[in-house]
Amino acid sequence: MIDLMTTEEIAAVRERPERSSWLPAQCYTDPAFYELEKERVFRRNWLSVGRVEQVAKPGDYFSIELFGEPLIIVRDKGGSIRALSNVCPHRWMLLVGHDTDSTFPFKTEPCGNRKSFQCPFHLWSFDLDGRMIGAPGMDQAEDFDKKDWGLPQFSVEIWNGFIFVNLDPNAEPLAPQLATLDPFVDAYELDKLRILETLDYECDWNWKLSVEAGSESYHHLGLHQNLLEDFLPAAMSEIEPSCGPYSLYRNPTADGSPVPTAFEPPAGLSDRQRSCLKLITIFPYTMIFMMPEYTGFLKLTPQSHDTHKLRYVLLVHPNIDQHPKPDEVAEILRLSFDAVHQQDMAGGKYCWAGAQSRLAKQGRRSHLETQLWQMHNWLLDQLEKS
Repeated sequence: MIDLMTTEEIAAVRERPERSSWLPAQCYTDPAFYELEKERVFRRNWLSVGRVEQVAKPGDYFSIELFGEPLIIVRDKGGSIRALSNVCPHRWMLLVGHDTDSTFPFKTEPCGNRKSFQCPFHLWSFDLDGRMIGAPGMDQAEDFDKKDWGLPQFSVEIWNGFIFVNLDPNAEPLAPQLATLDPFVDAYELDKLRILETLDYECDWNWKLSVEAGSESYHHLGLHQNLLEDFLPAAMSEIEPSCGPYSLYRNPTADGSPVPTAFEPPAGLSDRQRSCLKLITIFPYTMIFMMPEYTGFLKLTPQSHDTHKLRYVLLVHPNIDQHPKPDEVAEILRLSFDAVHQQDMAGGKYCWAGAQSRLAKQGRRSHLETQLWQMHNWLLDQLEKS
């Protein structure tokens, strides 16, 4: 870490919020810094991978790759959600996620429903809980026992309908780390929400730029002046003290009136909750922003120091079914999300261009960015661990 940041640069980030500085530009542009993040942050912490409704029934699965680990997220026959290795232990072929134009006969889609998983190379097969159930042609292999050749598994936790995976075999449980967050989200009934639509974007800049922009309202003043500032003024944002590996802020409406809704939001929301945006960032990169009638789940997939994928998952309460034209509501939400995000995409593009400059300094921080002081200091905590 000392080779990547000077002692003075670290100290500037570590100052109290009113005196603190931003991470220096090389923390975004240096490939070596990203490699350190990959090893000490991404492979050791809880990462969101999807929603439980994506694996609603036993046998439902989808495949992902997390920092070099191909995984299958599956609901087993007993109803538990598991994260299995997507690598056959025989000759390392992927079990699922083959291209549709592959010409071999046993290719398997990246998502779907199966009673078991079978490697298309030599037909080794595995139950939904990872146990090996078949290995043809291995009857003459000495000391070969199928029970020793199941698929490796990774830790999984469900939090309010979101699926989290940790690649670290020694990971601390997630639920206790988020216990102080639960009172802020309970009334939104996040576990009852369902996926309305997904919007996918390719981002050619460092992942932190997207998380930072998604975690504060300060940029409503400029980047979103014509879309959000009049309705959700930056100066009114309220940032909660940090009590765990997350940040949380509220942004009340300009006049304190309830956010207009097309259908009845969850009944347990208070007047205050009906009159604000609430945004959670679970470090390192899970962003959940909650409005009375819908929630946005931002799922990042960092790929290198200068590229990442970003998926907006629009979630709505089942009360949308009360609306006579739910498809029209969905289209309005989609267009609104996309309009805001196109501005964020431009912001990411031009911040990234400026970060390449030799003159890019370690900037100062506004009080409206205190949640990013929380994020940056959490990040340094992780990077300083051996």
